[in-house]
Amino acid sequence: MAQSVPPRTDQHRLVEDHLNGGKPNGQETSTSMPAPSGPRPRLHYRKLDWSKAEMRFLELRTTPRGLIEDPVVCRMVQIPLDNDVDFIAISSLLGDGDETEKIQINSQTVPIPAHIAQALRHTRAVFAPHTQRSGSAGSGGSGSSRPRWLTQLMRHFGSKSSPGDGEHAEPILRIWIDCLCINPEDRRERAQQRSIMGRVYWKAQTVVGWVGLKIPQTDAGIRLIRDFDDAMPASFHEPGDRVLHPEHYSPHHEWAKAVIHHFDASAVGAIGTADFLNRSFFKRRWIIEEMALAKVATFLIGDAIVSWNQLLRLNLAMEEFKDYPSNVCPAETRPMIHNFPLETIHALLDEFERRKAMEKLEGLNRSMAPSYDSRDTGST
Repeated sequence: MAQSVPPRTDQHRLVEDHLNGGKPNGQETSTSMPAPSGPRPRLHYRKLDWSKAEMRFLELRTTPRGLIEDPVVCRMVQIPLDNDVDFIAISSLLGDGDETEKIQINSQTVPIPAHIAQALRHTRAVFAPHTQRSGSAGSGGSGSSRPRWLTQLMRHFGSKSSPGDGEHAEPILRIWIDCLCINPEDRRERAQQRSIMGRVYWKAQTVVGWVGLKIPQTDAGIRLIRDFDDAMPASFHEPGDRVLHPEHYSPHHEWAKAVIHHFDASAVGAIGTADFLNRSFFKRRWIIEEMALAKVATFLIGDAIVSWNQLLRLNLAMEEFKDYPSNVCPAETRPMIHNFPLETIHALLDEFERRKAMEKLEGLNRSMAPSYDSRDTGST
């Protein structure tokens, strides 16, 4: 029997605002802003030794209080990228160039874009517990325990200290981010920025896409993404699965009963998820191309982290409920799924598929990452 459509409430309007671009009343709700042409941080850079394939990294110190708002204190080191170095790469817009925050690099106070400082602080909050080998649950965001996939990914991460630190040096959190680790005054580095970034992104344990700060509905949105990932069968939409498990598909969707509460059109989870997928970060094609180079692509909003695989599985679910009748998904929810910003996931999926096709065509593999030309003798 067809279900009656409930009256359109203010909560429904708020959901629709976010589903249709995240700009209620014409205002940008995302904290992430388009990359400006503002000034870059003024740092003292030591020349890289190109013969050793050196790269610069920031080694972030953990803080005694362990709070996100604690200042960023780090040192910049130069290590050959081929030395099996553990590190996280961050992909981010610069944010508003007029908003800055001071951090410490090599005991020097340096103003950097506030959006980048937020990225460093929140990355530290999520990943630093792993490098400390603490007994705490760590930060997975959304007030929940550390996601299982993140625990597996970081199991051996942070076990190495920098050269010269001694036998008893504590594990460190090593970060690469282009706006700090590439010298903008060095013509050679500028000229080879894309090949540098390609090599770094291939080598990183994970590339973290910094999306920005949370809104009040973010935690509910991240729970929605994680709940769908947990509830969906591992073999969903794989070849032959529809024949083997018809109960997983239209109109039955037995697995979706565990997440039936997320189909409420007025639930805040839809707002949080739509806001996440509508962030300015996902509107930049060059960023999508960068993320496609990652061995493991992840996305960080506040202290909540989401994997590319979770977004892909959410897309599978939304496409299923958008295109096929369901005994679980309410009829009034289906039109809202049609307006859901799935183009973000489609853009990511297209770029990942394009990369795989290029690898197959050119006979590439993970050991043949993009590199710079060591014969180049360009100077600053």
